[in-house]
Amino acid sequence: MFKSILFIFLYLVSQMVSALDYTHEITEQEIQEKVSALMPIVKKKYFVTITISNPKIDLIKKSDEIGILADIEANAIGGIKGKGEVMIKGTLAYNAKKGEFYFKNPKVVSLAIDKVPDNIIPKIQGVAQAALSKVMTIYPVYKFKENNLTHTLAKSVLKSLKVENEKLLLTLGVF
Repeated sequence: MFKSILFIFLYLVSQMVSALDYTHEITEQEIQEKVSALMPIVKKKYFVTITISNPKIDLIKKSDEIGILADIEANAIGGIKGKGEVMIKGTLAYNAKKGEFYFKNPKVVSLAIDKVPDNIIPKIQGVAQAALSKVMTIYPVYKFKENNLTHTLAKSVLKSLKVENEKLLLTLGVF
């Protein structure tokens, strides 16, 4: 009898806790604006200088990731210059204390640059990876508004992150 009552009590409490969940939508456009504000990213390392600019955001439903297709320009010693595109993928990390979302684990998944020798491409990719990791993980991609009561209450635990209908759906909860 006691186990039955305990089970019913725990079930009801779990239903009340899930009622405290909050789902927030972030559009591609909102993320686009924040990421565009971080660009251009310029990084010099060894004998290579890269510039990453003109990002285009793509929310990837299949993997619930954020994709960024951007222009890249590379300059190396010896007059080597090239332009092309870089594709970056990653997820979001949530800092509940600040109510901010950061790009997590940005990874260069493709890189195409014209007029650059093949032996220099891995060096350029390494420089791009280092630059993106540094910049994209420090500055927030999205921040809850301090003067919005719902946003203030939402500063809790990120329960799930899902891409649906070109929007990022974030489910937050108290526990």
